[in-house]
Parts: sequence; structure tokens; C-alpha cells
Amino acid sequence: MKPNKAKQSFLVITLGVAFEHLDMMLVSLLASSIVEEFIGDGNPAVKLLYAYIGYAIAFLFRPLGAFCFGCIGDLCGRKTSLISSMVLMSAATLALAFIPGVQALGLTSTVLFFLCRIAQGLAVGGEYGTAMTYAFELNPHFRTFYGACVISSTHVGGLFASFLASQYVENFRMTFLIGGLVGFFLLLFRSFMKEYHVTTAKKISEIAIESVKDKKAILEALIVASMLVLVFYGSLIYLNELVHQDLGIPRSQIFKANSFLLGLWIVLPPCFGYVADRFAVPYRKMMRFGALGVFLSAPFLGLALALSFYPAVLAAQLLMHLFHMIFCLCTPRFFGDLFAGQARNTAISTSYSLGASFTAALAPMICHISIALFHTNFAICAPFMLVALAAIFILKKEDLCKKMILLNSTT
Repeated sequence: MKPNKAKQSFLVITLGVAFEHLDMMLVSLLASSIVEEFIGDGNPAVKLLYAYIGYAIAFLFRPLGAFCFGCIGDLCGRKTSLISSMVLMSAATLALAFIPGVQALGLTSTVLFFLCRIAQGLAVGGEYGTAMTYAFELNPHFRTFYGACVISSTHVGGLFASFLASQYVENFRMTFLIGGLVGFFLLLFRSFMKEYHVTTAKKISEIAIESVKDKKAILEALIVASMLVLVFYGSLIYLNELVHQDLGIPRSQIFKANSFLLGLWIVLPPCFGYVADRFAVPYRKMMRFGALGVFLSAPFLGLALALSFYPAVLAAQLLMHLFHMIFCLCTPRFFGDLFAGQARNTAISTSYSLGASFTAALAPMICHISIALFHTNFAICAPFMLVALAAIFILKKEDLCKKMILLNSTT
């Protein structure tokens, strides 16, 4: 693929990733309004339960979408997979703008809402894994940089979703109308992408078997994906509620801090990735450094919470997120190297989604259980430290194995 065409295609990919994460975030940010419209005025506890189900169900269906669209990417090409997932996401998001409320349709409205959330989960599961595969295969000299751009684009979507939610909090359907129309508009550009993946004549069953044959690689992928998601959601999303409830910090102030952090997530990873590729910094060493930084900085976050000192919480949160960025920006390249062969797209998509989806859905619960178990807010650091330690172990172990193989080959 020509350099200019490759860059144009990759820009479309990152915009698509941003769009799909925008649509996923809108439901979380507008949960209270959505519950009133699609669930009704029932028992408050029941409404809260439905809100949690609506949030989690999309994550639970992501692995299935990752497998289905991953197979499409391996059998029919990355472009076909990316276009298909965007069509599904755009249609589901647009439908949420027009589905009548529970007052008009009753239980049917609730069922249609959940079906749209399932469709969104299936779509984003296929989008993100294929985008990581595309980033890895696009240019062997800038794999860390392109992977970092995929990571950053998810936060572009999150930031835009926050803006839309703040503008249309009283008219949430408008956010879904805008999101759906943007998706169909981006489809026009995505249709001009160049397909450079060589399609295979293999059957879906053969692709599926090949994608799961390396159990060790799958285990490593699950740990890395869990590290990526647990630290981010736990130290940002769950921490928001903890700071508001226990420290009494206004939500408006918390959201401003979140916007600043998301801005850093958009700008810094591509910069770090470009420097890493420019000076040939080994990405596994960067991941180990990032994981070690998370491990060492997490106790400071726990201590700041225990002392109820919000400026210290912000400083510790910023420090931990900087280290976490260094870890996360290398993960698309990590997954690409981990899986090879004709089932790469399926293996990357499914392994990442299995680790990330369930961890994302359970992140608030994991942090809450840790705090409840030790009866102190300091314990929020325990899950972050444990998953960081697991990531350091598998990354170090892999390097030791490579050294042993190299030593044996020279002797």
C-alpha cells in the first residue's frame, strides 16, 4: 500500500474506533434518562438493576462480536469486517433515537433497548480487535505509534460523548441521532479504504480452531487485556463515585479532572509511541516499565484516598495514569506479535475482548469488594497492584525464554 493511502486508511480506522466508543459511552453517561424512558417509573431498586444490566450486557456480548467479526476479517478481509461492524453500530445507535418509550410500547420498549445494547456490544467487539490488527500490519517500522493511535482514538470518542451528554442531557435521543448519523457518514469514507489482507479459502471452523490452539498466548493476552481495562476503569470511573460519596467533591469538579486526564490520553500515547519507534525502544521493556510504575504508584492513590486529601488523589491519579499510558500504548503491538498466521484477527479480537469485557463490567465490583474486605479506601490499590504484578511476570518470563532460546542456538 502506498504511504499516503495507508495514512488515509488508518485515519479512517481511528475515526471509526472513536465513533464506536462514543456510542458505547453515551448509554453509560445518560443512564438515568434512558432508564426513565425505556424502563419506566417502577421500583427505584429495579430501575437501578436494569441500568446496570444495560451497561454490562454490551460488555458481555463483546467477545461474541469479536469472534464473529474476527472471522470475517480473516476470511473476507479487514475492510469487510470494519465496514460490517460500523453498519451494525450505526443502525443500533440510530434505533435508540427512535424507539418509542415504555409509556407507548410497554415491555417491548425495554426489550428493544436491550437488543440495541447487545448489537452495540457485538459491533465494538469486532471493531477494536480488527483495528488493532490493522495497526499492527500497516507499517512494520511504526507499529507502536499506530497502535498508540488506536488507544488514543477510544478516548477521543469518550471525550466527545461527554460533550454530547452535557449538551443534550434533557434530550438524550438527540445524542443517539447524532451518533448514528456520524457512523453512516464515516461509512462513506471507510468504503474507500484499501484492502491489503490476502483472503483465505479456509472455513470458519478451521479459523476458529487455529485461533485457540496457542493456550499460553491466550492466557498472556487475557492478563494484559485485564491490566489495561481494570486499572483504567477502576482508577477513573469507579474512583469518581468514591471521591464524590466519601470526600464530598462536586461531580462538576470531578468531570473537569476527568476531561483533563482524557485529554492527556489522547495526546501523549501517540507521542510516546512515535519516540519509541523512532529510537527503536523495545516495546516489552516499555510495558514492563509502565506496569512497574502502576504497581509502585497505586499505593499512593490508596493513601491519598484514606487521608481524604483530594489534591493528593489527583496527583496520584495523574502519576498512575501516565505509567498506565506507557503500558497501554504498546498493547496493540503486543497482541499482533503474540498471534500470527491466518487466524490473527480472530485470535486478537477474541482474546482481547474476553479479558477486557468481563473485567470492564466487573471493575467497579472488584474495587468495591477490595475496599469492603479490608475496611479502608486504601485497599483500592490492591487490584491494580495484583494485575500489574501478573503483567510484569508474564512479560519478564517471555524475555527470559527468548534469552534461553538464543543462548541454546549459539552454543
